[in-house]
Amino acid sequence: MKSLFITNAGPNIGGGHLSRCFALSSALSLLGVDSRWILNDAARTQAEALGVSNAYYLPDPFSDGYLPSKESADFVVVDSYIPGADFFMRLSERMPLAVIDDLHENGAERFADILINYGIGANRNLYGDGDCKFLLGPRYALLREEYWRLCPKDGDYVLFTAGASDVRNCSADMSRWWSGDMTRLIIVLGPFVAEEARLRVLREISEKHNVEILAAPDNFASLQAHAGFVISSASVTAYEALSLEKKLAVFTVAENQRGFGEILSGIGAAYNLGDWRGVNMESIREALKLSPDVDTLKGLVNKCGACACAEAVVKILGGSR
Repeated sequence: MKSLFITNAGPNIGGGHLSRCFALSSALSLLGVDSRWILNDAARTQAEALGVSNAYYLPDPFSDGYLPSKESADFVVVDSYIPGADFFMRLSERMPLAVIDDLHENGAERFADILINYGIGANRNLYGDGDCKFLLGPRYALLREEYWRLCPKDGDYVLFTAGASDVRNCSADMSRWWSGDMTRLIIVLGPFVAEEARLRVLREISEKHNVEILAAPDNFASLQAHAGFVISSASVTAYEALSLEKKLAVFTVAENQRGFGEILSGIGAAYNLGDWRGVNMESIREALKLSPDVDTLKGLVNKCGACACAEAVVKILGGSR
C-alpha cells in the first residue's frame, strides 16, 4: 500500500501537524505501507530533521490549483487547520481520506473515511453527521517512534518548551524570570524559533549558572524522559510528557490548545497555567509544587498510539498486515 500525507509546518504554524503525521507514517511503515509527502516550503527544515523522504514541496499544499491524482496513493492523510470542506470533498472523490484533527471545526467528518483525534477530551459529540470511522482519544496518540520504547527516569532539572516556533516568546520570559535559587532549568527552542529570538534568550541567561538553552536538540525525547518536571505548551510535547508519566504544567498559546489544561487539571494529571499572558513567576513556582495523581497518569496516553492508529487505518481501508 502507498499513503500520501498532506500537511504543513513553519514559524507561524508550528511543528505539531508534521510531527504527528511523521509518527503515523513511521507506524504505517512497519505494516508495509510506504509514505509520500506534500508539504509547504517552510516545512522543509523540520521535515529533513525528522528524516522525511519522498517529499514534494509547494508554496501552499492546499491550493485550489493542486490536487493529487487518483494514482498517487491508496489513501491520503491530511493534517492542517487550513483546508475546509470543499478541499476535503474534492480530495475524497479521488481516494480514501483520513483526517487528523483537534479543532473539530472544518467539517472533515462529512467527507473523510477516517477521522483521528487523539485528544484526551475527544468524543463523538464534538463532530457533526458523517459516515466516517472515528479513532478518538489518547489510545491513538501520535507520538514519534523514539517514545515507543522510551523508559523515563526522574532527573534533577525542569524542562521548558514552548513548541516548535514559540509564537509568544515564552522562552525569553522564562529565562528572565528564573532566579539563581531555583533548580536547574533547560529551555528547548524549537526548529522554527528565529535567530533573533534565540539571541534574546541567550542575553537573558548570560549571568545565570542554572539555566541552559538548547536549540532543536536531537535528544529531545531523552531530555523529556529524564526531566524531573516538564513545563510545556498544550501541544504534542505535552502528550509526550504525559506518555512518560511526568510531572507536568501546561500553558496555552493558541486557540486550538484551549481547554486542554482544564481537562488535565480536572483529572489531577497536570497543573494548568492557562493562557501564557497570565503566567508569571509566582504561578510557575506554584506549579512546581504539583503532586499529580499517579494512578491517573499511568497509561493515560499510549506511547505506542501511532501503532494502534496505523493498524486501525490499514484495517478500515482494506489493507492487510
